[in-house]
Amino acid sequence: MGAILSLSVSALPLSAIAATPQDANPRSPIIPGDRLAQVTSVSQLSDVQPTDWAFQALQSLVERYGCIAGYPDGTYRGNRAMTRYEFAAGLNACLDRVNELIVAATTNVITQEDLLVLQRLQAEFASELAILRGRVDALEARTAELEANQFSTTTKLRGEAIFAVTDVLAGDGVRVRFPASPFNPLTGEPQTSREFITPSQNTVLVNRVRLDFLTSFTGRDELKLRLTSGNSGHPGRRAPDNIGGFEFGPNPVVGYVSIGNQAGVGRSVEGQQTFQDLGRVSPNNQVGLTNLQYSFPIGSRFRTVVMAIGGEHFDYVPTTFSSWDDDNGGTGSLSVFAQRNPIYSVMGPGSGVGFTYDLTRRLSFSAGYLASEAFNPAQGNGLFDGRYSALAQLTFQPTDNLSLGLIYNRAYLPGGNLFNNDIGTILGNNPTFPPTAYTTNSYGFSGLWRVTPRFAVNGWVTYTDVEGASGTIAPGSPFEVRYNSSSASVLTYGIALAFPDLGRRGNLGGLVFGASPYVTRSRIPAPFSDPQSVPDNRSGFGTTDLLRRIPDRATPFHIEAFYVYRLNDNLFLTPGAIWLTAPNQTNRNPDVVLGTLRATFLF
Repeated sequence: MGAILSLSVSALPLSAIAATPQDANPRSPIIPGDRLAQVTSVSQLSDVQPTDWAFQALQSLVERYGCIAGYPDGTYRGNRAMTRYEFAAGLNACLDRVNELIVAATTNVITQEDLLVLQRLQAEFASELAILRGRVDALEARTAELEANQFSTTTKLRGEAIFAVTDVLAGDGVRVRFPASPFNPLTGEPQTSREFITPSQNTVLVNRVRLDFLTSFTGRDELKLRLTSGNSGHPGRRAPDNIGGFEFGPNPVVGYVSIGNQAGVGRSVEGQQTFQDLGRVSPNNQVGLTNLQYSFPIGSRFRTVVMAIGGEHFDYVPTTFSSWDDDNGGTGSLSVFAQRNPIYSVMGPGSGVGFTYDLTRRLSFSAGYLASEAFNPAQGNGLFDGRYSALAQLTFQPTDNLSLGLIYNRAYLPGGNLFNNDIGTILGNNPTFPPTAYTTNSYGFSGLWRVTPRFAVNGWVTYTDVEGASGTIAPGSPFEVRYNSSSASVLTYGIALAFPDLGRRGNLGGLVFGASPYVTRSRIPAPFSDPQSVPDNRSGFGTTDLLRRIPDRATPFHIEAFYVYRLNDNLFLTPGAIWLTAPNQTNRNPDVVLGTLRATFLF
């Protein structure tokens, strides 16, 4: 005997039954406060009278096979009458029950007579069953549509708190001597040698807190607001309000024109760590807004990010070239340099817009524009008349474990540091002399290869061509000096080895080797050229290289090792060390070793 009885109207909503006014019984009002009464016999039902054949047939089936005739939950509403639609729903419950018995039984548990009765009932109530089935299908479709499109605006808090103990383990308190230069280009007088002692550093306990408020209006967009506070300026700083850096010589730009100060001691930010990134907030635990941006999709392939404050190029490009790029957070590398290719840091944070368009599943194109003084209406500032950085990137993922990227960045800086004083040597951040407005063209390559689930290697290289503008010093005065344009080249590269799940699931080991941004050439314009390079220094002809003012030049290597230990989903401990060789591009400066123990709380 086959399962010949089947209708999918079970679990029928009350709205589908009661909302059929043309067949409702007007003599059965709903009285507020009536209790919900349970029935187990059809004899209590109305509209289908006890003398009706249908009533008697259904009663017999209910009592013989144990099916509950009524609403899907097996109850009826007090004294309320039963409509033909309610009867049809009850009938459907019995049909489902009989079908279950037929499928599960090994013998003929349903008699032939009962099957004939069910078929007759099904025929007499066919129109009601069909209508109810259509209503159920419509309700299911509407429910699915609501579930797909309905979204409640929500705001989530994502927090990060970092405690870090850090110290300069080697390289502080060392006496350094720089030789004299025979000539000062402005005065024509010889310069004297310079000695200084690198400042001694004490062990410090610092902190940084980030609070991200993430709001979505559609479920696919995100409004991000970040508050930052901390006291974690660069370890070389000398005062609470001074972010500072390591005091190193020489500072060629200063030393070039200083009488009796050949070394021109300056501050280098080499070795800056991620928790020392405070945006524009003063490092004395003040709270400030450091990021405000809104990202949203346009179609399925195009995503846009509008950045009102604190935007970075890595906010909108695919972050597939690093094993630990966490937005300078506390669960990845120790240093800012090891986070990602420094090409994204040219000019630093700003306001603007960026997008990524997926050309194919494995090829995407990204572009963006940032201005650092977009809020300032004064001349030489604003969104298009001041410092800016425009970036384009082509990202290619030939396989799931290999990512490659070609990056171009063009920037204009009327002054200030090329890499926002986040990374690089003194000269790497101030590559031209005189320190004037300049434009840059940076060309970069990044790649990541996940060799195995527990080993990955990534690397980057960026070359920056710098063109300084010509200009005039002290125009209209007796000391007026006109100078030609200058030029420089800046290079940076690195390679990193990542060991995910090292020792335990969720841990991360990392090794980094590279060169923080440093100058490979810096041509000085006339009339500031050394007399050894031109026939007549005061005649305004010829150029020379500013690097000649750095004795014992060397490549400033950055070597880093760290281990992120995950205690749980909310707490990470990271011990590590950073070794800086030839700081500020000279072997005259002592190597520096930084030691850090970082605790990161996520909430």
